[in-house]
Amino acid sequence: MKAKTPNFYRPELDVLRLFAFLLVFFLHGWDEIPSRIPESIHMAGRFGVCVFFLLSAYLITELLEREESSTNDIRLGAFYVRRCLRIWPLYFAILGAEVVTRIIRPTEPGYKMRLLANLLLMGNWYVAAHGFSIAIASPLWSISVEEQFYVLWPSVRKFFKRKGAQLFSIVMFVVGYIALFWLGYTHASERAVWVNSFVLFQYFCSGCMLSLLLRGRAPQWNIFTRLLVVTAGLVLFAAASYLMFVPSNTNPSAIMSGYLLVNIGSCVVFLGFLGASETFSKARPLIYLGKISYGLYVFHWIVLLICFKIFTHLRGRFHVPEAVLTAARLSSALAFTILIAALSYRYFEAPVLRFKRLFEVVHTREV
Repeated sequence: MKAKTPNFYRPELDVLRLFAFLLVFFLHGWDEIPSRIPESIHMAGRFGVCVFFLLSAYLITELLEREESSTNDIRLGAFYVRRCLRIWPLYFAILGAEVVTRIIRPTEPGYKMRLLANLLLMGNWYVAAHGFSIAIASPLWSISVEEQFYVLWPSVRKFFKRKGAQLFSIVMFVVGYIALFWLGYTHASERAVWVNSFVLFQYFCSGCMLSLLLRGRAPQWNIFTRLLVVTAGLVLFAAASYLMFVPSNTNPSAIMSGYLLVNIGSCVVFLGFLGASETFSKARPLIYLGKISYGLYVFHWIVLLICFKIFTHLRGRFHVPEAVLTAARLSSALAFTILIAALSYRYFEAPVLRFKRLFEVVHTREV
């Protein structure tokens, strides 16, 4: 058996996590758009979730590759223990907090079924059928999609090896576009398209393929080139949102083209960050915020709702320019989200993560 693989950690990908979170945060927080072009740019923020999916798949595939290289095997049991310890504690804590709120306040119609779907990690399918809700656990639908993909991927990589995993990624990519065609053809709702697992698996497959094809390599570009590459990715996001009205367009060819633009844009943004370790290695505040990005994502929605209510009340009492009020609301929401996520990471997530390290074959960043 080979020696244990050295630590694998790319600080620039923590910065990318923060970047993706900010796209989603400003999508949810900035709700007053003056014209169509800014609105399309604003709505492109939803594609931060796609970047999260791609990044997650790249990192997990990279760790699986390095584990096999180090030990000639992939330990599925250890993988799922690590995955559960990283995701489930905060996930189920949020569901528990929502149960408490429903005891205090009257239960919304269908709440029990939504809770059951989330408990079974099928929350996105409930959203597809019944819509989003204004609830603490609203952002958790995307976690369901992630867990569904990772039920399959490690076993595919272990038993079908590298070439089989590449073929699986291609097949799932094609399946995603067949699903897009069918959803467009049947005039499915925007919501049903956006949260569909088969549609979203394409971003995981792109992340997996990037890892398998790059084999640990990364672009060696200067900062100017990286800025151009990331900007190009964001332009593709805006084009998908503006030209294709992704994900609301129900014309099959348009919606398929739009989602392809989003996928290419996600890959381009990812490559714009990958390999910039030296650039970001000293940006410790950004790296730290990326490290707690799971908590940022999970908590941002409820904080935005609270801040919206507070500042709506203040708007009725004080005559403040709308732009100033919006800036104050977003700044406050971001600051409180960071505070809550930092406390959650230090006192709740970190102890679990230290235990999780016992099951690591390839060590990543320090807790």
